[in-house]
Amino acid sequence: MIPQRNISLLSNRLAREGGRRIPEAVLERDYCLAWFLVGLSISPICKSLIFKGGTALKRCYLSKYRFSEDLDFTLAEEMPLETILAGFEKVYAEVRQSSGVVIRYSRKDRRKHQNSHTFYLAYEGPLPSVSRKEFKVDITINERIVMPVQELPVLKGYDEYADLPENSNIQVYALEEILVEKIVAMTDPARNEPRDLYDVWYLTAVENMDLTALTPEVVSKLEFRDRALAEMGDELIKKEARVRKLWQVRLANQMTDLPHFDEVYRAVRRSLRVAGLMRE
Repeated sequence: MIPQRNISLLSNRLAREGGRRIPEAVLERDYCLAWFLVGLSISPICKSLIFKGGTALKRCYLSKYRFSEDLDFTLAEEMPLETILAGFEKVYAEVRQSSGVVIRYSRKDRRKHQNSHTFYLAYEGPLPSVSRKEFKVDITINERIVMPVQELPVLKGYDEYADLPENSNIQVYALEEILVEKIVAMTDPARNEPRDLYDVWYLTAVENMDLTALTPEVVSKLEFRDRALAEMGDELIKKEARVRKLWQVRLANQMTDLPHFDEVYRAVRRSLRVAGLMRE
């Protein structure tokens, strides 16, 4: 395991480079999430899980991307929660043996989920433990995957994560599929996560991904959820005030240079209109 000093050094360096300090607790969690993925990569259950979501962006595609606080997967094959948790025991053992990081099952999510296994894992990393530290794991049971699954290495990201290996491959959604799912999540009437809006903005405005080419995939994902393309833009407009209110609160600790909400919201609406995914 890296020393606590490495976490402090990274926090200081990111503050110098970006102007805003990332809390050391966020960096520790990021380090432990990465080690969990490394342990997963060499465990038998790895072939049953497909990595996705915002953490997949950072850990497999964009190493300097915003920090995340959970892990999202889709099952490659139907599997009960008990089998998953039994498979994770080997992941915990591998992580502890290789790094000294301690990860273990903590608790189920308090809310009921119809199409996912959602639970929390506790972890002990380089920082002293004052209270229980946890991250959420969300595993989708049934999903329509619309693009070929990739196999990519878990990115190290920072030199300060000195003991993190760089040759650990896991199954992960294609970058385009992550963008499609983010668009669907961003316009879901039951969800109000600013990170969805931010991720769509970053992938389209900064990474220059073309939404126009992804319209069939967006439609397919919406149909799977019994949603209509025509309603998507209206849902985004309805939740503007809620997402604006949560923008700074939810995202400030995940990056050193959070853009202004209005800039991001306008750019995303423009991208959706150009792609024909939102009415004028």
